[in-house]
Parts: sequence; structure tokens; C-alpha cells
Amino acid sequence: MILVVILFFIIGITPAVAQQNMSFSEAMNVMFENNSMVKSEQYNVDMAYNELRATRGLALPKIDLIGGYTLMQSDIDMDLGGSKGVITESLKDAINQGVTNGIISSDLASLLTQGLSPITSMDWRYTLQKRSFGVVGATLTLPIYMGGRINIANRAARIALSAASYSLDATKSMLLTELVERYYGVVVARSACAVRQDVVDAIKRHLVDAEAMEEEGIVAHSVVVYAQYKLAEAERDLHDAINKVKVAEAALNTTVGIEQNINPIDRIFICNNIHNIDYYTDMAIALNPILCELRHGKQLSEEGVKLARAAMLPEIAAMGAGAIYSYQLSNMIPRWSIGVGVRIPLFDGLGKEYRYIASKSGVKSVKEEVENAQSNIILLIEKEYYNLENTMSNISATRRAIDFADSYYNSALEGFREGVVSSADLMDACTELAATKVEYLNAAYENTLTLARLLEA
Repeated sequence: MILVVILFFIIGITPAVAQQNMSFSEAMNVMFENNSMVKSEQYNVDMAYNELRATRGLALPKIDLIGGYTLMQSDIDMDLGGSKGVITESLKDAINQGVTNGIISSDLASLLTQGLSPITSMDWRYTLQKRSFGVVGATLTLPIYMGGRINIANRAARIALSAASYSLDATKSMLLTELVERYYGVVVARSACAVRQDVVDAIKRHLVDAEAMEEEGIVAHSVVVYAQYKLAEAERDLHDAINKVKVAEAALNTTVGIEQNINPIDRIFICNNIHNIDYYTDMAIALNPILCELRHGKQLSEEGVKLARAAMLPEIAAMGAGAIYSYQLSNMIPRWSIGVGVRIPLFDGLGKEYRYIASKSGVKSVKEEVENAQSNIILLIEKEYYNLENTMSNISATRRAIDFADSYYNSALEGFREGVVSSADLMDACTELAATKVEYLNAAYENTLTLARLLEA
């Protein structure tokens, strides 16, 4: 692609306030830094990236610190007092039987009976757990098999990150086209204003000449009146051009996002050589960020189908728990435990089944959206491509018009000096030359803007 730079008609209008010189690339960087839409999309990218980092932790163990304090109505006791008398009488009978059978002596029997007295006199109640107790511990859960949910979540997070990046690219592309429109809009508006100023200056000179010639009796008063009329008309066009410059500058400041007026230092360019339309169509299908974002949306919906199917599969996880600190906790309660848990979904009102069916319908819906968007983008490519061809043809025609108008003006000026061309014809030639120059500027601007729209698509 050959870019031909317009080297003429780029005369800056002296600004009334301080301006900041800025090239197109500098304006683009400032716009991307300040624009709220870009910031919003960048936050979405950051959020998607952190979501991806979060899903990577799903396969890692989960460790929780837990604690609790409990106060019950009373202690948990086990009272064996009812068995004390039975046991005591049985022991005494055994001792007496031993004396009767001569197995033990009477002295030994007396000693055994005395030894039983402390045991029989004690309280046979045992406290299993005191009424107030507390514990601080840790639990660990390690997923072993989750039906593929973890892998699906990681793939979905990566797809969401790519989709957010493409959304950011689409926003930047849209803003870049807007910047082309407004940056070079200021360039063209100022150039057109300079052309209008040249016309006003030229007609003022003709008016002075006409007034001098009227005083000498060479021309009629109508010639002076006509010059005054053309001057008023030229000043009106100049005033309109100045207002357009102000509007264009305000629009550029809004797009870039700064309060200080911007003075564009790059010149407008003309694209006069483009690739075949198939080249742009293929590039659009492969690279258009909107299409890429929609394709990633389709992949997300496909992962949603897999996730809905995984919800109907069993889950297996290893579990463990241990006490770090305890207060009045019974020694009968173990201080740690490990195990494996299984959850098998059986019936939940057919919710999972219907969600699975709905997710499959969602994939079909997104697929249709992708195909429709691709058709619309291809149509947009064709429209902007042929519009660009038309602008190139229009530029060639306006160039020839400028050559003719410039030649006609020079001839009229020479004829006016020789007295064979009237002042009115000379001023008409001057305004016609200015009109063709402005038309050429507009054609060049339309060429640049159409190229930007084509490249955005």
C-alpha cells in the first residue's frame, strides 16, 4: 500500500490559546491512557486474569482454621452406683467361700474385706465430658475427582481472559477510527480555513483595484458592488470555516481526553493503492476482534455444556481434621481424623438434566450469532472497500479539477491585467479555484476516514 502525503494546503491557523503539538501516534497513546472506555475494558481484562488465577487454585488442598466454644446444661456423666452393691456382695461372698473351702485364711479374709472398704465407699460416677469446653483445630480437603469440573473451570477462565482481551482490542479499534476522524478532521478544517482566508485576501485586493479603477473612470460602479458582494460571500465562508475548526478541535480534545487544545502536526495522507478485497475479507474473518470475542463466547458456552454434564457425575475428596488446642475436651474424643468422602448426585428435581439441555441450546444460539456477525462484517468490508475505491476515483477527478481551475484562474488574471477579462470573471475564477481545493481536501479526508473504517472492520 502506497501512502502519498499531501504537501500543500496544510497551513495552520494561529491559535487564540496555547496549544499542545501532538502527532497522531502521540494522540493515540494519550487517548488510550485517558479514555474511560479503555480503562473499563482494561479492568475487565484484569478481572478475568485474576479469575484465571483463582480457578488454578481449585485443584489445590483447602485448609481451614476452625474453632468453637460450647457450654452445656450439665456435665455428661456415667453413674455406676447401682452396680456397686452387687459387686461388693459378690466379692464378700467370694472371700467367705474361700475361707470355707480353706483356700484363704481368716486373717487374709479380714484384710481383703478391709481393703474393699475404700472402693465401696467411693463415688462410682464418671464424668465423660465437662459442661464447658472449647477446641481450635484445622481441616484439610483435597479434591481427588470432581467430574472434570476443575479442568473445565480452568479452560473457561482462559477463554474468558482471551475474550476480554479481544473486547479491549475492539474498543481500541473503534476509538482509533474516531481519532482518525477527529484528528485529521482538524487538519482538513484548518486547511480549508486557510484556503478561505486566501480567497478573502485575494478579493480584498481585487476590491481595492476595482475602487481605484472606478475613481479613474475605467470601470463602472457595479464592478465595485460585485466585488463587495463576493467579499461578503467569501467572509461568510471564512467565518463558517473558522467555526468548523472550533468544533473539530473540541471534538478532538474530547476524544483524546485532555482539556488543553491539541495542535495536530501530522499531515493527512492519501491511500491510492489497496489489496484485493479477498485479502481484507480473509483478514477480517481471522483477526476481527468482535468475531474473535464471539468465537470465544461460543467456546465458553461449549464449556458450559461440559460443566452441566459434570454436575451429574460423582465427587471424591480426601478429608482430614486435627485439634490444635483444646480446653476441657474429653480424652475420649480423638484429636485427629482422616478419610475419603464420596458424593453421588441421584435426584434434584431434574434440575441438572434441564440445565444440560439448556446449555446445549445456548451453544446453538451463540453459533448463530457468530455466523450472523461474520456475514455482517464481510458485508461491511465490501461496503468500505468499494467506498475507498470511490474516494480514490474522486481524488483523481478533483486533482484534475484543481489543475483546470488553477489554469483558468491564471488565464483570467492575465486577461484582467490586459483588460480583456472583467473583474467579476476573475473573482469567479478565484472562488471556483478555492471551491475545488476544499473539495479536494474533503475527498482526501474521506479517503483517510474510509481507510480507517475498512481497517477497523
